Amino acid sequence: MLRLALSLLLVFTFFSCDLFGIPPGGGGGETGGGTGSNDFSKGFVFVRKADGNVYVADDSDTSSASALTSAGASRHPSLSVDKQRVVFVTGTGDAAVIATVPSTGGAVSTVLTSSAQYRDFRTPVFSPSGARIAFSYADGAISRIGVVDIDGTGLQTLASTSPLSYATPSWSPDGTALYVAAGSALSELTQVERIEVASETVANVTNTLGLSALGISGRLAVSPDGAKAAFDARVASGATRIFTLDLSSKQVTQVYGGEAGGVESFPSWMDNGTLAFSSDTGGNDNLYSATLPSTDSPALLVPSAIEGWYSR
Repeated sequence: MLRLALSLLLVFTFFSCDLFGIPPGGGGGETGGGTGSNDFSKGFVFVRKADGNVYVADDSDTSSASALTSAGASRHPSLSVDKQRVVFVTGTGDAAVIATVPSTGGAVSTVLTSSAQYRDFRTPVFSPSGARIAFSYADGAISRIGVVDIDGTGLQTLASTSPLSYATPSWSPDGTALYVAAGSALSELTQVERIEVASETVANVTNTLGLSALGISGRLAVSPDGAKAAFDARVASGATRIFTLDLSSKQVTQVYGGEAGGVESFPSWMDNGTLAFSSDTGGNDNLYSATLPSTDSPALLVPSAIEGWYSR
């Protein structure tokens, strides 16, 4: 049971190391430093709500976590496919920055800083090759998708003339396209679209999220085999729950019913049949996993963690 699993929190002790600051300035810059490192090779990157910093926890010992930042105000981290780098957003609104840091600790590099056109960055993700980063950003009253090289050059806006809001991009396994949540506004993301990066051609995947899901909230993530997408969505109670979308049949399935008052968010694929996600059930923010298509209570993975992303 989920409530029983939460009792495991009492035995976990965390250790933070290798703290690095976030720089001001333009794309491609570096700052931070320190001589420490960690032994991360496979596992989770996540944020701690208490201090707003980015952490990694290796599968070999998820009870220990290493901090990669120290300036706080960080969110939406994700790992490169080779597990070597983490991309994340730090700062807020017009001061938001997209940055990267080695997953084993090191200097933080600024990829892109906010401007009059590009601001309020969200959910950056590496392309499968690791050469580019897709992200969403605010453009007036709507949200758009940007793609940029990891050194801050080659900035591209996709589907820039569309009247729709696009958010939370996820790369296709071959790196040629992005799956995105779409809708009339950032608060009304009720459909899924596929955007070809080279041609910027947009194709609708589905206009319905099923009877329960009212709008995609934090993240849309395509499975490693490209067969499904997972997303978190608002439901009638006002909470968010985790769903999967079969990209062929368009069938939407709720992964876990949740408990009253609990909120599940930010799904991440551990493999083609297992999802990890954040939940605040019981008043604690933790990362859990659920094996598909089971609706059994999920397993506790990493305590005191939100917005997790699993390496694969």
